[in-house]
Amino acid sequence: MDMTCFHGSGINGFHVHSVGPHLPVKSVWIRNYFFPYGKRRIFWQSGLRRIIQEPYDVIICSELIHNLTIWALLGLRRVHKKPIILSGYGYRPQNLSNIFWKSKEYLRRYLLKSVNAIIVYTERGREECVGAGIKPEKIFVSRNTLDTEYLISLENTIQSEELNTLRQRFKLSDRPVLLYVGRLITVKLIDILIDTFQRLRETTLKPVLLIVGEGPEYKSLLERVKKLENVHLLGPIYDERELAKIFLVSDLLVIPGRVGLTCVHGFCYGVPVITTAHGVEQSPEFEYVKHEENGYLVSEPRAELYSDIIAYLLNNPHKLNKMRINARQTAQSLTMTNMVSEFINAVKYVVRDEIRS
Repeated sequence: MDMTCFHGSGINGFHVHSVGPHLPVKSVWIRNYFFPYGKRRIFWQSGLRRIIQEPYDVIICSELIHNLTIWALLGLRRVHKKPIILSGYGYRPQNLSNIFWKSKEYLRRYLLKSVNAIIVYTERGREECVGAGIKPEKIFVSRNTLDTEYLISLENTIQSEELNTLRQRFKLSDRPVLLYVGRLITVKLIDILIDTFQRLRETTLKPVLLIVGEGPEYKSLLERVKKLENVHLLGPIYDERELAKIFLVSDLLVIPGRVGLTCVHGFCYGVPVITTAHGVEQSPEFEYVKHEENGYLVSEPRAELYSDIIAYLLNNPHKLNKMRINARQTAQSLTMTNMVSEFINAVKYVVRDEIRS
């Protein structure tokens, strides 16, 4: 399979770390145009003419109704005659007033029904698509994940002396360690995390909080924690081996807001995840967090609830250890091999369907 990736840059505050000057696949640099307000989503991307004119067999796009380039590719399908696959959630939680949400859902369902195949992140995506009247045979569940096999293997390369050095650096000693990894953005509810930590400081636990990440909330977070002892803002860490050491010295991964793929990252190193069950717009990967098995789902995003749950788990090491074991098992089941296979199966499906038609 020969692949070409069309990609462009982000905007201030939303850049991601580059993998380097050369991608492992062919790539075409395009320009992204963003809506000027709100969440600054992409509404158009250059490169449409090249996608249409060059001899590609299949087009795979993100499942986004606000990107007009996808609608253009769909509308011009009789011209370019290329099957289109969408990859994404397959649904969106209701976070707008009913009439606006229904309008967006109508467009989403129309888009999903119009393409040749859909790759959804999780089983819920499949269920939502089937419920919307989409044929089950054109839906493929990737179980969106990280390269867990690689991440798990890193633990064997880390010496105990390296972890001891890390513990000495942050004065962890026998203190429990809470960890946050992710973008520093409002939907993560980091303010709840800080309030929780302040409550736990008043208990006998005296935990340490490590925060890994960067984003628009960094300056306000720095101002808030500068007088708090045992809170360490580590900034962004992109070296996976260095990040593995941070996970391995931590007891709990605490993300009160949207959890995303970070839960899988924690599971790779046996770190249970604590996040919120209700009142938060969670991403599909939230499904991987099983209550009291590999993590804990707090009913609401309230600091008093979080502090009580964390104290309970840290004071019950047997239960916490069982959750650690389950977390590792979850990571082992979420393989990149399966994810790649589902993408390949979707491509094979649309190619065969194109030949039949």
